[in-house]
Amino acid sequence: MASGQWLFASRNAGSRSPFRWNGWALLPLALIGLAVAAPHLFASVFAPQGFALERGFALVCHQRPERSFSLFGAPLAICARCLGIYLGAALGLLLTTSRRVAMHLFCVAAALNLLDVATELPGLHGNWPGVRFLLGLLFGASGALLISSTMWDVSRASYDLDNHYPGRLRP
Repeated sequence: MASGQWLFASRNAGSRSPFRWNGWALLPLALIGLAVAAPHLFASVFAPQGFALERGFALVCHQRPERSFSLFGAPLAICARCLGIYLGAALGLLLTTSRRVAMHLFCVAAALNLLDVATELPGLHGNWPGVRFLLGLLFGASGALLISSTMWDVSRASYDLDNHYPGRLRP
């Protein structure tokens, strides 16, 4: 395979595209839309709905304003790393690779995120929202890629059993 092709090796021998449509990718994109809209809803006539969204995101994110991106003067309802994770999850669900490669990417992404946290806590570096966003993007994409590749392997195994044992109960 050409350089870099191993990462996005397609499951179908005839297809070379690393991308496939997956409707589940719309879910993290919807969460991003809600996180962007929440502070603006909170400041408008939809204040109860905006407050509910902010509290909902508080269950999974610390929401520190200094670690969040701002849009139109209001910080988003999630921090930069969570925003990266959601966007990465949407992208990861649209890509395809083997489960083994996905697992390796996920381990690297988790290690890099832990390294970032471990170096920031003692003050070795300051608040870097851009780096936090990119590390979250890598973590979300690799996690979604791992989940989708595992689900694909399970569904393929089920399909293979049906073809090898037609008309019979599975062993």
